[in-house]
Amino acid sequence: MRTIRQQLLIGLMSGMVITIIAVCIGSYLKVRHETNELFDYQLKQIVRSFPANMTLQQSETADKHPGKKIVVQVWNKDRVMVFTSNPAKNLPLYSNTGFFEVMAGDKAWRVYSEENNHQVVQVGQLILDRENIEFSLALRSLIPFLILIPTLASLIWFVVGRSLQPLTRLATALGERSADALQPLDTHGYTPEMMPIVTAINALFLRVDSSIQLQKMFVADAAHELRTPLAALKLQLQLVERTSDDEERKTGIKKLHERLNRATHLVQQLLILARQSDMDEQKIEQKVSVPKLARQVVGDFSLLAENKNIDLGVDVAEENLYIYGNIDSLRVMLGNIVDNAIRYTAKNGRIDVIVKKENNKIFLAVSDNGMGIPTGDRERIFDRFYRCEGSGESGSGLGLAIVKNVADMHKAVITLSDAQVGTGLIFTVSFELPANS
Repeated sequence: MRTIRQQLLIGLMSGMVITIIAVCIGSYLKVRHETNELFDYQLKQIVRSFPANMTLQQSETADKHPGKKIVVQVWNKDRVMVFTSNPAKNLPLYSNTGFFEVMAGDKAWRVYSEENNHQVVQVGQLILDRENIEFSLALRSLIPFLILIPTLASLIWFVVGRSLQPLTRLATALGERSADALQPLDTHGYTPEMMPIVTAINALFLRVDSSIQLQKMFVADAAHELRTPLAALKLQLQLVERTSDDEERKTGIKKLHERLNRATHLVQQLLILARQSDMDEQKIEQKVSVPKLARQVVGDFSLLAENKNIDLGVDVAEENLYIYGNIDSLRVMLGNIVDNAIRYTAKNGRIDVIVKKENNKIFLAVSDNGMGIPTGDRERIFDRFYRCEGSGESGSGLGLAIVKNVADMHKAVITLSDAQVGTGLIFTVSFELPANS
């Protein structure tokens, strides 16, 4: 693969050379044509300049220039030669008139003959002499073009090199950076054609820096949150090892399982959150049936709801409701919302997953009659590892952070509102209706 510089130089110089060669060929042919016409005009003028009643003269011109070595012959009305400019190269009298070409003395001649003032004037010129002069004049006309080729080549080399300096400067600026140097590039001095590239690189730096900061924050938060349950697990295991009473050992092992389940849930949520964060830049292309999604999630959590004798159901206003998104991410999002509703709804409660369409939007809502969320905490429940005080339920504090992440990825809007009757919460996610729906 050639570099841009090589492609430009090869393309421009090849085009220049081909163009100049074409112009040279055209100029060469044109000069030869014009010179030939000039010689013909000269022969014709010589013929017409001779006066009548020429006296006999057979002297050869002393000028040896090829253009002057023209044989001029004059015959009177009796067809007696009365004048010749070169007795050594006399041509016979031809019956032809006007321009014609003949062979005389093994040489080709260009002849013009005309009867003028009762006498025949015939002028002949060697074709070889004409061609030598034509070639010499044409070659001289090509000298400026031959000088033009290296001149233009040097100019092209200089202009291409100078024009690509911003690209070289950009490559140098990027090459000198360390892996963690993500500050924006200086945009001063770049051409308008380079600015979109520099701007795109700066935008990429910002996204990468934001992603790295999120990863650092995630790793720090995960390390902090995992330290406590792991320390509790170790402490609980030590207590089990020290006890000699079977009843205490059973109680300790039960608590050990509970703490292990809590740590396992936390790790699972951390992995889900990490995976969803990596999917932020992926295209949302799958056509998802929202009623089908709601029924699948309700089916997944039906056993968990039955354990608390909670009435978990689906209320679909219209079947043909679709959005474009990532089906796995949406399932995780709705699953976390339903899981939270089951956790914070008392036994014998009721939870409804509602799917409806209003004002060119599709609403996916989870309504419960549980304990609800205080208004003051609703702004913070989407923060990682944040849990409302006094809830009485164990959790990782990551479920709603995952919900918010998936909603943002799908450009959906989350709203929280109190139940219309009694206690409880309505958790609603609204999606813009696709244009072709």
